[in-house]
Amino acid sequence: MLQPTNVPDRPQRRVGAWWGPAVGISALGFYAAVTTEGSASREIGYNADHPWAVYAFMAALVGLMGYGFVRHAGLWLIGRPTPGLLQEIPHRLRNAARLGLAQDKVRRDRYAGIMHWCIFSSIVVLTIVTAQVAIEADLPFKFLHGPYYLFFSFYGDLFGLIGLVGVGMALYRRYYSDFHRIRWDERLEDHLIILGLGLVLLTGFLLESARILVTELHQHPDWAKWSFASYAIARGLDVFSFSEKQVLWLHTWVWWVHIAAAFGWLGLIVFTRLDHLFFAPINAFFLRTDSPGRLAKIEDIEQQEVFGVGYIQDFTWKQLFELDACVRCGRCSEVCPANISGQPLSPMHLIQDLKGHLANVGPAIQQHRHETGELGRELSSVALVGDVIKDETLWACRTCGACVQECPVMIEHVPTIVDMRRFLVMNEARIPATAQAALENLEMRGHPWRGTALERTTWMEGLGDVPIFDGSQEYLYWVGCSGSLVERNLPITKAVFRLLGEAGASFGVLGQEETCNGDPARRLGNEYLFQILAQQLIETFKAKNVQKVITNCPHCFNTFKNEYPQFDGHFEVLHHTEFLAGAMQSGKLVAKHTVNTTVTYHDSCYLGRLNGVYDAPRQIINMVHGANLTEMQRNLSKGLCCGAGGGNMWQEEVGERRVNHVRAEEAMRTGAESVVSNCPFCIQMFEDGVPAVHPEEEGRMKPFDVAELLEQAVFGPAAR
Repeated sequence: MLQPTNVPDRPQRRVGAWWGPAVGISALGFYAAVTTEGSASREIGYNADHPWAVYAFMAALVGLMGYGFVRHAGLWLIGRPTPGLLQEIPHRLRNAARLGLAQDKVRRDRYAGIMHWCIFSSIVVLTIVTAQVAIEADLPFKFLHGPYYLFFSFYGDLFGLIGLVGVGMALYRRYYSDFHRIRWDERLEDHLIILGLGLVLLTGFLLESARILVTELHQHPDWAKWSFASYAIARGLDVFSFSEKQVLWLHTWVWWVHIAAAFGWLGLIVFTRLDHLFFAPINAFFLRTDSPGRLAKIEDIEQQEVFGVGYIQDFTWKQLFELDACVRCGRCSEVCPANISGQPLSPMHLIQDLKGHLANVGPAIQQHRHETGELGRELSSVALVGDVIKDETLWACRTCGACVQECPVMIEHVPTIVDMRRFLVMNEARIPATAQAALENLEMRGHPWRGTALERTTWMEGLGDVPIFDGSQEYLYWVGCSGSLVERNLPITKAVFRLLGEAGASFGVLGQEETCNGDPARRLGNEYLFQILAQQLIETFKAKNVQKVITNCPHCFNTFKNEYPQFDGHFEVLHHTEFLAGAMQSGKLVAKHTVNTTVTYHDSCYLGRLNGVYDAPRQIINMVHGANLTEMQRNLSKGLCCGAGGGNMWQEEVGERRVNHVRAEEAMRTGAESVVSNCPFCIQMFEDGVPAVHPEEEGRMKPFDVAELLEQAVFGPAAR
């Protein structure tokens, strides 16, 4: 243990001998560190004798960063205004801290989370180290002495080493592991970023070891040991018995490499994806504060000349800012159901294609607007929608939100895609024939199902008196189009009805007065039709004094809960699994019968990922005696879409495989007898997908809704 007499009274930190500043984000801190005065700096401080180098590098870096920001900002500002970004400031600051600085989403990939923590924490700590050296040197505050000086030496070396561990993990994943995602869009800059950071850290350690070799290794060895990593290198160099002149020569040349590499690495921020160091926390601050399941309303739709986004300047400036935040990590594409199935959509490439288009046409638009005040839509000979982004790419999106969920820099892909769909549908009238048929059916018949022989009240047959909602009941049971007009879903609707009655709920239905709430129209890009349907249904609800709604369908649930408030439609909305789970927990609904079966549960995107309802369906399954739940590999927030979302229920899929076939295979790999979900769309997709991947009827997995499973547990197997 060190004695007090071994503790230095005044630290002898030298100019440029400390490697921490090199990886600090603060260029000012770096300058202060490399111009610190001290006796040791006069001994080996070649850099102190050449301050012009620091001034030159600093001036170049500041000018470069200023130029880069102005260039970026000029392109963002060709976009439309983004209202509301300066509201709910406390919430936005928490997002910036948790999602931006703490990199919460990065940790969804555990390896990447550790790697990023190592690199980022070293940057933060070494910036603090740099600031302390600068304060000690240039201000009348002297604190780098006594025991703290030794601790200062220790944690400086520790976090430098942690940074190197992070660099090593990055090198391993990029060059030695079979990690395909990072090679989807590999560029020279990617190699420069990681190799450059490694060079800065390594030369920093070498500089510190040269300082120790001259000033502490033999005179104060107990002090030197606190810089444990640099001390080890110094001991290795000491074996060669270098003269002091040779060590000074080594220090000089390593210093030049070190400072050039450090400023060069910082300069990469302007031209490469390294700019996410700043853009990610900023984008987290600007992240929407409402539900991710809500799409933006087109205000004053009757007055608009262009609907949605057909030109780059039709995006909001926040959407254009997101393009620069993209780091090309590929996480969005890795979880995209369309991309997984070999269909023509990669969210990462879509964002990068938009970014490239902005760089190509943005300066001309910016100049034209400055000179004439006009939008300059005629300046690009390449169509944004159709040429830059293909129609089939936009139609392949399921609007499931998996890309948004996984993006570590908080890009919101789905609203961007739907905005371009709106342009296709409402301006260009370019839409797949089957999707167009669904929209026409919505407009003429109030539901998207062409050819159905069922009526809104068919499901009521055999159930006795079904109460019609008259305003006196507590809940409106919303059956929905799929629940009443698709043959397979009638048993689900009946099961929910019977369970609500058994639980003693006060409820009624609209029967023939039900009409589509507009969700398919909005997701398919026909915002005009959606707004008409939404306003009509809100008027109906208000006229009947609807206060609380129980839905079968997660899509209806999301629309009522998150999108109807945009049109002054405020209702308390529950999915049937939420109500039934609550009834079982309160004892109003009891699972009296054993249902011996093994099930796997599929999280529907619109109930789970977009609205955070994961527990209620699982609670029901776990309270059914005999039901054994086994999870799929992709579950909860990482669950894979069934393939029906985003209006794809009414489209022909283009690509190598169908999404529901991929998901059906994942369900079958669990070995479960049944796949259980909570969404009529999902049930339909599994009804098609399971036989396609398992043609033999014997041993074939059966799709059920959670309500159908619970119905058997409450009323007995004969209930089905």
